[in-house]
Amino acid sequence: MTIKTDHGTFECHELTFKDRRELHQLEVDCVIDEKVNMQQFLKVLDWVMEFAFDNPEQTLGHLDDNSIDEVLMAIYNSYKEPSKKK
Repeated sequence: MTIKTDHGTFECHELTFKDRRELHQLEVDCVIDEKVNMQQFLKVLDWVMEFAFDNPEQTLGHLDDNSIDEVLMAIYNSYKEPSKKK
């Protein structure tokens, strides 16, 4: 899948059903007393990074950490959108 961001265009792996459920479990673990634990959410973004790219350092290493998080959020949001293909 192709993700376009302000920081470039990135080719990312597609989620399988199993991967989507694993990501969902990580998300659920982030919520404590109806609040998002940001430290835990960063683990979600790290999971997205490791899953999306064969070589995250090569793909994202030229960006600063805030830009990397923006790219990873764009990928995360794409993963969370339901497929419009029917």
